[in-house]
Amino acid sequence: MSKSKPVYGDYLVLDGSMSDYSIERAIEYFNTNNYKLIFTTGGKLSVGYYLEEKKTLAELTRATFLELGFDSTKVIAIPGETVLRNRTYTSGLTLKSYFEEQNIKKAKVDVVSTGCHSRRSMLLFQKALGDNFEVGVFAIEDNSYELKKWWKTSRGARTVISETIAFFYSKFFFYPRENQNPT
Repeated sequence: MSKSKPVYGDYLVLDGSMSDYSIERAIEYFNTNNYKLIFTTGGKLSVGYYLEEKKTLAELTRATFLELGFDSTKVIAIPGETVLRNRTYTSGLTLKSYFEEQNIKKAKVDVVSTGCHSRRSMLLFQKALGDNFEVGVFAIEDNSYELKKWWKTSRGARTVISETIAFFYSKFFFYPRENQNPT
């Protein structure tokens, strides 16, 4: 599992599909570390789009916060479009656009992510937001497989191996275009 490495800034960010227990942990982090706001990001739902009132992962995650009794003025959904490649990076660009609209030019941001995807989330949000932003991460344990014996299940093996490859790709071979559109 990735280790948490928060910067304890002003903002928490949850990207994409987050489990309910991850959202509960994010609320704990928010309440104990003096964050100003939580942002939820993510594109269109791939399942249940026609049945669900919420049409994006950002909106669905925000709705879960509200259902858990979280203050509606402290969580902002920043929805994106359907993205087939570079979803995490694109969510970072969408957040950057929001910051630019709000004239926020510098901040510390902690991303809440699950399991071994956490390091890559931190890396890609940092690339998207740029040098004026400091990005940290809270890595929440992925409870869909046994962490200490990840290789004993197909889910664990697929997750750890694919995320390891994706992290190294992102670190050493991913060079985003300067003017990439966040949608």
